[in-house]
Amino acid sequence: MAMVTASSTDGRARGPRAATPWGTAAEFLLGAIMLGTAALGGLIFVHRPWPNRLDGWGYRALPAALHARWAHDFATFGSLTVLVAGVIVVFIIGMFRDWVRALACAVAPVIAVLIVQDLAKPLVDRHIGITGASSYPSGTVAAVAALSTAATLVMPKLLRPLVALVGAMATVGVCAAVIVLRWHYPTDTLGGIGVGVGAVLVVDALFHLPWAIAAAFRGVRSERSIAVRRSPRLA
Repeated sequence: MAMVTASSTDGRARGPRAATPWGTAAEFLLGAIMLGTAALGGLIFVHRPWPNRLDGWGYRALPAALHARWAHDFATFGSLTVLVAGVIVVFIIGMFRDWVRALACAVAPVIAVLIVQDLAKPLVDRHIGITGASSYPSGTVAAVAALSTAATLVMPKLLRPLVALVGAMATVGVCAAVIVLRWHYPTDTLGGIGVGVGAVLVVDALFHLPWAIAAAFRGVRSERSIAVRRSPRLA
C-alpha cells in the first residue's frame, strides 16, 4: 500500500543501517498525515454522526446484500486469525532483510487494531442506525490495510509494486464487503484505511529513527572530512 519507506536507495547499506534521515522523515510525515486525517474524521463524526453525502453515494453504489457470500469471504481477511497469521508471515519475511522493520511491521498492525477498538470507536461513538455497533473507523478495514502496508514494506524492492497492488485490491474488496453487509458506512472504511496505513508507516519510521539519526551524523562527519581535505594548506 505504501511506497515511502525509511530505507536508502544505496544498495551497499543493508538492514536498519539503510535508513536515511529524509526517507524516515517522509515516511513518518505521510503516516502522521493519514492518522491525522482519520482523527479529523472522527472529530467531525463526534458532532455529526449521521451519514453524509459520501455515505449516501456509497450506499447507492453498493446496495445492501446482507447474505452475500463473496462479501463474507472478503470480510474474513480482517479477522483475528488472519491478522495473527499475517503478522507472523510478515515478521519471518522481514527478518531476512531488516530485523527492525520485521519487528515494526509485525507490531504495527496489532497497534492499528487496538487504536480502532480501544481508542477511536469509544471516543467517536458513531453507530450504524440507532442500536448498531460502533462503526468509526472500521477495524476490519484497518487490519487489512495495515497488513497490506506491512507486507509491502518487508518485501524486496522488485516485488513491492506487485504486493502493493494485491494489498490495495484486497483492501478495496474488504471496504466494499463491509459496506454491502452494512457493517459500516463508506466513511468508516476510509477511516480504517487511514489508521491501518498510517500506523504502520509511523511505527516503522519510529523504529528506524536511531539509525536515521546515526546516518545524519555520518553524513555530517563525511562532509567535514571532505571540506578539510579540499581546504588549502598553508606553506
